[in-house]
Amino acid sequence: MQRKICIFLILLTVAIRGPLLGIPFERDEGEYAYIGWRLDHHELPYKDWMDQKPPAIFWVYHWAFKLPLDPIRAVHLVALLFAAASACALFFLALRFLEQKWAVLAALLFVLFSIDPLLYGTEANTEMFMLLPLILSVLFFFWAASSSRREIILAITAGALIGLSTAFKQVAAVQWPFLVFMFPLFCGRQGSIRRTASFAVYSAVGIAAVWGAICLFFSLRHGFGDFVYSVFTHNLEYVKGLSGSDRLHCLESTLKILAWDEWPVWLFSVVGLAWMLKSRRFRAFLFFVAWWMVSAAGVSASGYYFPHYFQQLLPVLCLTTAFGADALDRLAAWKTVSPLLRRAALATVCLAPVAMVLLRITFLYSNAEAVNVIYPGSHFAEKKIMAQRLAQVTRPGDKVFIYGAEPEMLFYAQRVSATRYIFLFPLFGPYSDAKARQIATIKEITQNNPSAMVFLPNELFFMPGSEQYFSEWSESYQLQNFDTDSCLAINPAGQSVVVTDIPHQNPDATKGLVFYGTLSVRKTPVSGVR
Repeated sequence: MQRKICIFLILLTVAIRGPLLGIPFERDEGEYAYIGWRLDHHELPYKDWMDQKPPAIFWVYHWAFKLPLDPIRAVHLVALLFAAASACALFFLALRFLEQKWAVLAALLFVLFSIDPLLYGTEANTEMFMLLPLILSVLFFFWAASSSRREIILAITAGALIGLSTAFKQVAAVQWPFLVFMFPLFCGRQGSIRRTASFAVYSAVGIAAVWGAICLFFSLRHGFGDFVYSVFTHNLEYVKGLSGSDRLHCLESTLKILAWDEWPVWLFSVVGLAWMLKSRRFRAFLFFVAWWMVSAAGVSASGYYFPHYFQQLLPVLCLTTAFGADALDRLAAWKTVSPLLRRAALATVCLAPVAMVLLRITFLYSNAEAVNVIYPGSHFAEKKIMAQRLAQVTRPGDKVFIYGAEPEMLFYAQRVSATRYIFLFPLFGPYSDAKARQIATIKEITQNNPSAMVFLPNELFFMPGSEQYFSEWSESYQLQNFDTDSCLAINPAGQSVVVTDIPHQNPDATKGLVFYGTLSVRKTPVSGVR
């Protein structure tokens, strides 16, 4: 029966995610895609291209591009496989606490909420790949706690899985202290201190094995210093960038968005935790409260609270929601209703809101329209069109300078960035060396002599206190060296449009447009003038 349930979960994941495989990349996917592409050219992340994420995501994209599919579909197919495997793993984890029918509900919740457009679940971001090893690490934790004979190898495996999770996103590291502190609750009283210490040591060995291999890889390629700065040092500066009030504002804004389809599962989750206490399931209560706390800490690390950060909460949210449904099913007030109807009603309350959001995105819009609905104001579909134009007006060996945060355009056009900063966020913000890095980047761009420039400023570049030397230089550099070829704009009807080959267009083509960004090409030298 369990095999049939897993097959059902896989087929459901395919059915839900399949229609959205072609949805255009957003900017985070663009950075992974660009670096994944450049790995084929013997270039090294962090040394050749600045990025703040750990390296595993780049290789996932790199391997996805080997599939005989359109690159966008290939990456999203790999994300689909990770999501399906995560749902199955969560089902087996839920069976440790719940009856099979409620374990199925937990897995169903994960299938739907992991692709929730409000959680940015349609994108192949680090969180989606992080969750599978994270869930598996909990399963191996329980197997290690219940098996003293194979405890060492199981503990090492649990640690290695946590290490793999952190190789996708650093905040997964909160899982290790959580599992160590929970180990005495589940390993039995006899020798609990010794066995907990053993689990802590051997799981740490597993983590160290993963990160030791990563560090060795970059050391052998003379990129260890850049790796450490980008993945750790710079991120520590990044998380200090927001005040407490700014963090609260970001949290409030995101919760208002997520509440549209998540409010039932939040309510059921609270009911589930309360029921654990009432029914004296203290070990389960402590375990899930602690898991909630460390997952919330991971979500909160940067303070920006982007919706996709909340995907880290999905495993514990889905499990405690299933507990809540179980508790509500036991209420005496509606015992006269048939069990099938009761459970169908509870599942509907949990699943219907997110299902309605998914149906709207999947069937009312094309993939290109859907990406702009999910990310309003970001124009990711139109940036793909601009990238196609960029490929037309440049040659394969030309370099391109993007004043913005749109590395997906470089990937689409298969053009190399004129600076190692494929997105410019690290040049702006409360960093002590921001101006020095901006000056160094200006020198790098000037030396690379880009053939085209894309001007797409991001509002985060202009946060209070951000150094604007680079912004002023970029605007001047564009005016002096480039002619406008194309523009991304909003027309009088409020629609995003791309107008190409502007010099040869009828003047009416740009009438009434509000420019959002431009693509410019290097000015042609006047004959006889150098």
